[in-house]
Amino acid sequence: MRVLQLAKRSVTLLAAVSVALTACGDSGPDVPFNPTGTSADIQAVNSTFDSPTFGSFSSLSPLFDAALGGAPLVSASANAFTFSRATTAAGIRAAAQRGAKRVAALTPAMANGAFSASSAAIPAEFAGKTFEYSGGSYAPGTRSGAPANGARFLLYAINPVTLLPVEPLVEVGYVQLTDLSDGSTQAARVQVVSAEAVYLDYTVSATATATGGQVHITGFVTDGSTRANINLRSTITAAGLTLLYTLQVPERDVSISLTMTATGLETQTGTIDINLGMSGPNGSISMIGQFSETGGTLSVRVSGRLFATVTSTGAGEPVITGADGEPLADEDVEALRSIFEITGEAFISFDAMLVPVGVFLAPAA
Repeated sequence: MRVLQLAKRSVTLLAAVSVALTACGDSGPDVPFNPTGTSADIQAVNSTFDSPTFGSFSSLSPLFDAALGGAPLVSASANAFTFSRATTAAGIRAAAQRGAKRVAALTPAMANGAFSASSAAIPAEFAGKTFEYSGGSYAPGTRSGAPANGARFLLYAINPVTLLPVEPLVEVGYVQLTDLSDGSTQAARVQVVSAEAVYLDYTVSATATATGGQVHITGFVTDGSTRANINLRSTITAAGLTLLYTLQVPERDVSISLTMTATGLETQTGTIDINLGMSGPNGSISMIGQFSETGGTLSVRVSGRLFATVTSTGAGEPVITGADGEPLADEDVEALRSIFEITGEAFISFDAMLVPVGVFLAPAA
């Protein structure tokens, strides 16, 4: 199990909407592939989730639902958000199954076969309250400032070893949760603020459809200097689950995209189709292919030309080789492995963004 502090690499995942990558700014399909520059771009994306404020948010957000009288939508330990790292075919498939169950739970079918998302609301006794941490949990305090249709949770400096607030407590900011549910859509806004600067701002909505349901997350995250705009859409139907990610970093002129379609998740023959790409000043890279329970292969193209293959046998780590079957240079393998890891971490990011808003999104019984 890996401990996922959102401040670390989780949202490297956030990515993708189109099958074909379009160039950012002056970059295009003819820009030479620079593996060292590509790795640096991915590190810059990761850094947007690496601020101390975001670290406090990721460590403490699993406690919010309990304070609001609800059960968490995402299983988490008391002081750290944990998930198995999905970098193998079997791990990606297991993460897709979890994601499908999550969307289905948020957009349940009614007895007559139609789908309806009941508007959720924060319990009246907690509306407008500011919560303070004490002894391993949160409780309402006396401070003002929280939205009338939401709640505010104070954030504190975190011990990097225990992932608990340092003692004595050092306040570093707050998380504001606002209920935006309306009609058949359940929705909530999450804002993370420190020293009057907004480090994270996104909206989560859940909507049922005639054939399934959809959860949509959109917003941005920043470390104070670099900003990543994120857009995630997860849709479930009788056929399976589709996850779409886009992530854009304007400061580096970088765009990452990912489309994953999982079918037959309840059977051993189920498959996951992957279309992933990254475009920017260091080249245009795409990975396209399919995985099953036992493995699969992705074709890697650089500027439209076949460059390498990523092969998995199921439970083992993927093997990356050149288009001719020969080993690649170390810097090439490092860059391509970093891009490939976006696929496995996409579902982790999806879960992570849902952690603080379980009470707001859980359908009425």
